[in-house]
Amino acid sequence: MSNRIPAGPVLGAAVAAMLTAGGAGALEIKSSDVHAMGYPTTEAIAYMGDLLNERSGGKYSIKIFHSMQLGGEKEALEQVQLGALEMTRVSVGVVGPIVDDFNAFNLPYVFRSIEHMHNVVDGEIGQELLARLEVGGLIGLGYMDAGARSFYNKIKPIREPADLQGLKIRVMQNPIFVEMMSGMGGTGIPIAFNELYTAMQTGVVDGAENNPPSYSTQKHFEVAGYYSLTEHLIVPEIFVFSKKVWDTLPPEDQQMIREAAKEATKKERELWAAMEQKAMAELQGLGVQINADVDKPAFIAATAPVREKFGEKYKDLIVRIEAVEG
Repeated sequence: MSNRIPAGPVLGAAVAAMLTAGGAGALEIKSSDVHAMGYPTTEAIAYMGDLLNERSGGKYSIKIFHSMQLGGEKEALEQVQLGALEMTRVSVGVVGPIVDDFNAFNLPYVFRSIEHMHNVVDGEIGQELLARLEVGGLIGLGYMDAGARSFYNKIKPIREPADLQGLKIRVMQNPIFVEMMSGMGGTGIPIAFNELYTAMQTGVVDGAENNPPSYSTQKHFEVAGYYSLTEHLIVPEIFVFSKKVWDTLPPEDQQMIREAAKEATKKERELWAAMEQKAMAELQGLGVQINADVDKPAFIAATAPVREKFGEKYKDLIVRIEAVEG
């Protein structure tokens, strides 16, 4: 079975233009991201580029193709596998077809906290999974934060699973998340993210779930003013390098890139934490009712059947994750 992500739309001239070398002996690392500049992930990669440029004496630099200039995450990942693009930042869901165990990170409450997630991905488990990406033509460089996802709606605060009874909540288009909502007592409705504001406004759904920056920047608080910190999903993101290109680099340069990637990871997490703090302050100033009085043990218990059903094939991995401190 092929480990290649299924082919996406032909990128044509955009990819062809990227293949021009930056100069004799130099490498301009092309990196893709669906987010705009100013977002923690793109700013961290820019920081990595500055580090590499300085430490290599100008031999290496990074050019960021942001805001979906090269298509979505699947399309960018395929280009990295082919070697037409050196690097990209994607959600772990996109690499699931290559290393299935990454799907365990999508289970509700598989991580107890952001600190626990960091300890898992920075430790033995996370590094093992990154190494296994090589079978798919990828070099895993590190994990980035995307925050914790919590519920927001236009009717009431959510303190325990019973509060979700009768509510229609938009979820990502994944069977795990639909059943997660059923387990908690609500009704999960998959809707495209760009249609969500109108769906809440018109009553197609009563609310959704996401991290504070997404809730704030998309102005969803305008139509759903209750935000409850259930933190039921903590899903990291990763950035990867093309193995085809990587194998052409000297070992000392590979190490230099890994060291810069490690510092970029730290920078992204700092930027993300600041962005979340700013978003929460803005939401409070706008009168959003933020509810931190959440019975997390009740939510963890309610979603246990989901972890058991979808996590059966990741059972050993989940036991290891649970054993990590944090």
